[in-house]
Amino acid sequence: MARYEGLETFVEVVNCGSFSMAADKLNVSKSHVSKQIARLEDRLGARLLNRTTRTVKLTDVGSGYYSRCAQILADLEEAEMAINNLQQTPRGGLKITAAGTFAEKYIGPAVADFLAKYPELSIEINFTSRTLDIVEEGYDLAIRFGRLQDSSLIARKIAPRRLYMCASPAYLKKYGSPEKLEDLKQHNCLRGFLSSWQIEVDKEIVNHKVSGNWRTNNGNTLLVAAEKGIGIVQLPHFYVQEQLASGALVEVLPEYNGFDTSTWAVYPHNRHLSTKVRMLVDFLIEYFQSDNAV
Repeated sequence: MARYEGLETFVEVVNCGSFSMAADKLNVSKSHVSKQIARLEDRLGARLLNRTTRTVKLTDVGSGYYSRCAQILADLEEAEMAINNLQQTPRGGLKITAAGTFAEKYIGPAVADFLAKYPELSIEINFTSRTLDIVEEGYDLAIRFGRLQDSSLIARKIAPRRLYMCASPAYLKKYGSPEKLEDLKQHNCLRGFLSSWQIEVDKEIVNHKVSGNWRTNNGNTLLVAAEKGIGIVQLPHFYVQEQLASGALVEVLPEYNGFDTSTWAVYPHNRHLSTKVRMLVDFLIEYFQSDNAV
């Protein structure tokens, strides 16, 4: 470690702007700081600092060296924190936002299992369809679906989310079954507040415009309307899997069904990701890869 001797002292002198303040911060003598800097400059064969009785300023060479040293020390601190985090038990508050039936049916129970495993936590879950600014509103984690908007947030896939177009046998008997995507124009398509459905074409997800006389932002209400024979619906598999298995609903255009739009755990970018967030995300990934897979 001799080649790294003096790095912390050098960075602290620059940060503090003086030898004496750096000595106080490091809890060593001013003479020790001076010797460390002198040895470092001798080893490098370059002057890093210009010193007067009142000021300490970086030389051009010292400026570039300081940037590298500061990054090295920050990386070392992060590595040590990661080791410490692995050995810690998650505790404290954890604030989560999630939306929809999937969150209520799957995320809620999964997080409850996590809390049972780590009872020192205190968890708050806000089920809302509104896309919250999790940084501004103080959330640790958000559960989101499908395509994500570009942002500085970190996203990790925790589970698949597969979309299916389907209709009741009664509707298909009365109006016929579409044979190609263009045929959807002739059908009553039950939809949310967007004017299109996501369709996978040649391994690319595209927005296919549809129309109909039933609009709602509630998946269960769309499901009920489809079961009553009002029209064709596109919903994630966790809504329709029982109905498809029982025959209450029938797949429409099956070659375009079943592609994965993904369920994501989203959290703020942070060099020092907290233990509780990291462990919860890891837990959710493992949870949905097990028998709880949806």
